[in-house]
Amino acid sequence: MQGNPWLLIAAALPLAGAVPAYVLGRRQARYAFVCMMIASAATFAVLTVLLVQTMRGQTLTFVWADACVMGLSLAADGFRAMYAWIAALMWLATTGFSFGYFRHKHSVPRYAFFTLVTLSAVVGVFLSDQLLTTIVFFEVMGLCSYPWVAHEETPQAMRAAQSYLWITVIGGLCLLLGMLLLPPELITAKFSAGFAAADYPAESLVLPAVLMLVGFGAKAGAFPLHVWLPKAHPVAPAPASALLSGMLLKTGVFGILLLSVKFLWQVPAWHVLIFWIGVVTMALGALLALFAVEMKRILACSSMSQIGFILLGVGLFGLLGDQGAVAAQGAVTHMVNHSLFKLILFLSAGVVAMHTHSLHLNDIRGFGRGKPMLHFIFLSGMLGITGVPLWSGFASKSLLHEGLTEYIGMLQGNAGLYTAAEWLFLLSGGLTVAYMLKLYICLFWERPAKAAAEKKLYLSRGSAVMLCGFAAVPWAFGLMPSVFMTEIGVLSEGFLQTEAESVRYFTAENLLGAGKSIGIGLVVYGLVVRGWMSQKAEGVRRTIDRWPAWLDLETMVYRPVLKALLAVVSAVCWAASSLPEAVITGVRRVILHVRAWRVPMPGSNRFTTALGGLLNGIKSLLNKTVRKSHPVDIDFACALAATNEEVNQSMRRLKRSMSYSLLLVCIGLFLLLGYLVLW
Repeated sequence: MQGNPWLLIAAALPLAGAVPAYVLGRRQARYAFVCMMIASAATFAVLTVLLVQTMRGQTLTFVWADACVMGLSLAADGFRAMYAWIAALMWLATTGFSFGYFRHKHSVPRYAFFTLVTLSAVVGVFLSDQLLTTIVFFEVMGLCSYPWVAHEETPQAMRAAQSYLWITVIGGLCLLLGMLLLPPELITAKFSAGFAAADYPAESLVLPAVLMLVGFGAKAGAFPLHVWLPKAHPVAPAPASALLSGMLLKTGVFGILLLSVKFLWQVPAWHVLIFWIGVVTMALGALLALFAVEMKRILACSSMSQIGFILLGVGLFGLLGDQGAVAAQGAVTHMVNHSLFKLILFLSAGVVAMHTHSLHLNDIRGFGRGKPMLHFIFLSGMLGITGVPLWSGFASKSLLHEGLTEYIGMLQGNAGLYTAAEWLFLLSGGLTVAYMLKLYICLFWERPAKAAAEKKLYLSRGSAVMLCGFAAVPWAFGLMPSVFMTEIGVLSEGFLQTEAESVRYFTAENLLGAGKSIGIGLVVYGLVVRGWMSQKAEGVRRTIDRWPAWLDLETMVYRPVLKALLAVVSAVCWAASSLPEAVITGVRRVILHVRAWRVPMPGSNRFTTALGGLLNGIKSLLNKTVRKSHPVDIDFACALAATNEEVNQSMRRLKRSMSYSLLLVCIGLFLLLGYLVLW
């Protein structure tokens, strides 16, 4: 082992707390959260020290040459240390909130165990210094976050969890395949060494990069692999939803940044692809959020849209090349802003869910009336994510818009499609205003359908102080963007290989762009949300779900394609499995002169009948020749049928609880990861 061991300690501390959290949590649920709090706080403290060191210009490295077959490499520069630190901070905040949220929930020890393992993997992803290390931690993170989605164990939760697991496994296999197709030198090359793949032919890198884009893009919630996101967030516990949206999506963006900056920086077509994936994801996510009628689903689709804004910035950074500092700074600052906004908004949704036991807009209407603290917390997150001036979202979106207009200016007369992309940028910002205004008006201004006895204490003192502290950050960052946004850009210089620029945020152009989005949002809210999507009856305005139930990409395309693929594979396997039966039947007929026969007993099938008949024939020969005095008295056909029936019953129970084929793939992936980690 060489280098700074605290990098490994930062990634291992949550893992060390996972087992005590599970064991003690089985005695009393509160002990699980105490262990989570201690492990998260210790990780946060270590990462704070590392962040301070990197802010002084240091790059910390650690190499464990004997791990993961080809070595485990970690590094902390400004950007990676900052995001690992943000991850630990979010885990610490959600753990504090969980004390109250999980008071009447089940399976707390399981939640605590997998939450800490996931934190360990997330820290490992952000501190990774080579592609192999990134992918190992990334796969552990994806598989261990599955129990978050399945936590409630309702039919909706299990279906969403199955979708999440399918996407995770398919993405993971694409990641591994893409990595294996790369030249071996690039798999273990150190990011901290400033390497780039410019020395390798671009055509040899494009296919591996596209395969890895599938894996990273699926986790980021980018179109067209976004289908798990609007379904997983609503069914997961609110603290887990905050982490899924605020942090796990960013690991996917981190992977795409790696591919763009380290591998395909000199390939313009790659940056065009990332840009347009970002545009489609941005617009589609905003549209889905506008039509959603459940609070956490709205926030989940909003996360998809905001990831689109970030990917747009990543694509612009590559397209602008050496002139892309503003776009890069916009992408990174919007990553940080989005993590903060979704922590605030999803935990606010958790407060609502704890007291209303529902998150449908018609059920939570008016819940926030008379709750000034919750009003302030939610309003801060809302104004930040909509890009209202004086809040931090305005600064990061202004940087992205400046990067887009700069690229349009570079193209001069050939910017038709990119001009349309600019209008989609403004429209998506307007839709963000519309769907967040829909939530805000519903929660804090509309009157409830019927009077309800409200509890005076709707938020614990510790959670209130913590959430108010986070809610003040977007306002502070927005008032002084030249200080905070620029500092985030400076921290990212080493990783992105660019130099942060000092930007004037409150210019007429930026204010006009924000004004256009706000104006579009107000018009859309009035015409669509208050008009087409609402209906007033008996003095009460109710929200109507106008999105067609059949219009679902997963239901329409992915599941049918997957079923067809499994049917083809099953047919091939069945054909292969029928060969042994044919061979055994032929042997019985030729050697033993026994005709095929069937035994009508539970568990019997053609294979067990054929094999049992063959063994019974051999038994008869032995009894006549060798064992005349002590004949073997076993009916092999019956014994095989009984054994097969026991196996069938076990498999039926397993298939009811989980997709069997998916389970086999997951087992294989776990074994591969175990080999990489322990070899």
